[in-house]
Amino acid sequence: MAGSSLALALALVPAPRRPALALWLRWWHEVSRIPLSVQDPGVAETKLGWWRQELAEVAQGRARHPLMREWLALPTDDTATLPWAWWQQQLDGLTQLTQQTRWMDEASLQRHALQTTGNACSVAAHLLGAHSDAAIIAARTLGQGLRQAHMLARLGQDARAGWVMVGIDWLQAHDVRAHQLSRPEKPMPAGWAALLAALHQRARATLTQALAEVHALPSADRRALRPLVYLAHASLALADAVHASGETVLHQRILLTPLRKGWMAQQLRWGWLR
Repeated sequence: MAGSSLALALALVPAPRRPALALWLRWWHEVSRIPLSVQDPGVAETKLGWWRQELAEVAQGRARHPLMREWLALPTDDTATLPWAWWQQQLDGLTQLTQQTRWMDEASLQRHALQTTGNACSVAAHLLGAHSDAAIIAARTLGQGLRQAHMLARLGQDARAGWVMVGIDWLQAHDVRAHQLSRPEKPMPAGWAALLAALHQRARATLTQALAEVHALPSADRRALRPLVYLAHASLALADAVHASGETVLHQRILLTPLRKGWMAQQLRWGWLR
């Protein structure tokens, strides 16, 4: 995690709030990898079901998993009032990946983005001290944009693993076949460039909207959400890099350099990024 965007974002969190955010990130990493790392969908769904029961227990002050025991030991300020429904909705979004075929339409894919990373950013906003409805809405929109940029950057990598994270209706509209993402052909279909541009524009539009929503918040909420603002800017840069790479994204995952990510974090500290 050192040098990652999440690590740099966590470094922007005020020290008193950092333990809860760090612990929650460990939980999110633990559960979000289940659908992708467990090959048997039934086993993956069972694991997510176990976590659903664990969260219900934690809400009653009991825990079995070491991470949740640590969570219950945290000071009970923002953690005590954190809506457990957001955690459960994240599990719903992950379970969606195990219960249906891996060919989702655009509406299902965006619902998945909001349930998973959208709710993840809502949790983060709450733990950062931004509790207003407007702040939570802005954070959820931002999370959707993060997910869109993440799926774009992993387009070829996920496709090779069997996860085509592009709406089947979008593929059809651009006359691109799913297998052409996992096994790129030369030349690529005529609609490939337009599909890549549409995916790039969608992520950019969502992230730009989220930043506008954050900028409209009171100053205290804007300050609290600085770590999420950093992630939005990093994801905007990543989406631009993927778009510029063209077909390269189908052969390798596109990443920003640690130097570039670190420079953006410093610019945010100085107030050069907003």
